[in-house]
Amino acid sequence: MTHPRSQIRPGFTLVELVTVVFVVTILLVLLAPSIQKAQQDARLDTCKYHLKQIGLALHNYNDVHATMPPAWTGHHPGPGEGGRYGWSMFLTPYVDEGPIYNRVDFNDQKPGQAQETRTALTVFRCPSDTTAAQNSMRGGFGTSNYSGNFGMVAAPRWLASGLSTNWPGQAPTPIRTDGIFWLNSSCRFRDITDGSSNTFMVGERAVSSAAGIWMGVRGNNFESDQVTDCSPGNEINSGIGSFSSSHKGGAVFLMCDGSVRFIAENIESGMENSGRGSLQPKTFQRLASRHDNLVVGEF
Repeated sequence: MTHPRSQIRPGFTLVELVTVVFVVTILLVLLAPSIQKAQQDARLDTCKYHLKQIGLALHNYNDVHATMPPAWTGHHPGPGEGGRYGWSMFLTPYVDEGPIYNRVDFNDQKPGQAQETRTALTVFRCPSDTTAAQNSMRGGFGTSNYSGNFGMVAAPRWLASGLSTNWPGQAPTPIRTDGIFWLNSSCRFRDITDGSSNTFMVGERAVSSAAGIWMGVRGNNFESDQVTDCSPGNEINSGIGSFSSSHKGGAVFLMCDGSVRFIAENIESGMENSGRGSLQPKTFQRLASRHDNLVVGEF
C-alpha cells in the first residue's frame, strides 16, 4: 500500500522573521502618538463629564436651597486650624454619595476626624491627575481635583510652605469676594449679573498645585483646600496656588450655566489701563468676577 508523500510546511526564515519584527515595530512607532492622544482625549472627556455632574449637582442644590452651597462654614473669619465642611461635601447627596452625607455629623467640632472625609470619590477626580486618593499635601483627606471660584482677588497669604504659610501675619480670610464661593457664602444666580455663561463656577486643580480636598478646609487660612482665585499672577498652570491641570495647554472649567469649557493657559490676564486713569481686569479676571459689569469678549 502506498502512502501519499507528506506535505512539509516551510517555516519562517531568519530574514523573514526580522522583517516582520521590523514592520511591526515601525507600525507601533507610527501608531503610538495616536494611541496616546486617544487616551488623553478619553481622560479629558471623563474630566469634562465629572464637571458636568458637579454642575448639575450645584443647580439641583440651588433648586432646593435657593442658593449655592457655602465654600465652607465658620463662626468667624479669623485664621487658625480647625476643619470645616465645604461646598463639595454639601453636594454629596446630589452626586449619588448620600450615605456619606448621612453619616457625617455636621455639628462635630472636629470634622476632620470623621473617617468618611478620607474616602476617595470618583466624581471629584480627574483621571489625568496623579495625586493619591488621600491628599498627603492637605492632611490626608480625600483628594479633589475641582476647586471653587474664589474670584479675582487673592487670599491674603502665600502658599509655598506646607500650603499654609500666612502673610502678612495671621490675616483673616475675606468675608466676601467677587467669586462664587467664600466663607459662609450664599451666592444666588441673580447675584451673577455678568451672565452665568461668562462666569467661572468651578475649575481644575491638579497635583502641580497640590490639588485639593473634597471634605472642606482645614481652617480659615487653608482656603485653597476648596477654592482658587484668579488674581493677576495666578494664571492657569502658573504655580502652587493656581487652577491647573494635567491636560496640555490649559484646564477645564465649569461655567455657572452648567456648561464646561477648556480654557487656554495663555488667556489674557492682568490689569490694563482703561484710558481714564484706572485699571481694568483682563479676560481671565473678568471670568472670575460675577458682577464686574465688564464685557468678556472672546476666550
